[in-house]
Amino acid sequence: MGVFVAIEGLDGVGKTTVVQQLAERFSGHALSTPGRALRDSRKPVLEAFAEDELAKALFYTASVSSQGRLAHSLAERGEWVFVDRYWASTLAYAKARGVTADLDQLGRSLIQPDLTILLILDEPERQRRLHKRGATIEDIETLDPKFRQCVLEELRAHANLIVNLSFQEPQAACSIIAQAIRDQF
Repeated sequence: MGVFVAIEGLDGVGKTTVVQQLAERFSGHALSTPGRALRDSRKPVLEAFAEDELAKALFYTASVSSQGRLAHSLAERGEWVFVDRYWASTLAYAKARGVTADLDQLGRSLIQPDLTILLILDEPERQRRLHKRGATIEDIETLDPKFRQCVLEELRAHANLIVNLSFQEPQAACSIIAQAIRDQF
């Protein structure tokens, strides 16, 4: 049996890099939400739902459902699957944006990862990375301390494992995470 690992964290902590490196290290698959098929439609969908945070959350939830089914299928075939953002991020960001619908109930119907890892990073370094890559509107909202705290609290509540990447080179960070995963399985 394979393993489905969700990698969660704030924008700029290195999730994408870690997911790609873990997929290589474990000869597995690197997925993300929204998935590749939705990347081109993401911006127009979010613009169309500009004033409706619940609609945005449901768009991301649809992506989580789709990618979760794919991840589960691959894991059932005995493969390792690493997903860059999954349900915890969708829920955390929706709550921080003021969505009051019972998304927790909806989340129980989604495929659950075998392990959810929260990546954290020294805040000045995270902000430096955001500015270096050209911060998006979504990135910028995490600069607000109240918003960031709300997201982090929700992410922590859903994480099985928290890994601090502060002051770690990417390869070293990946090694630490890979060992933590091996320790779990």
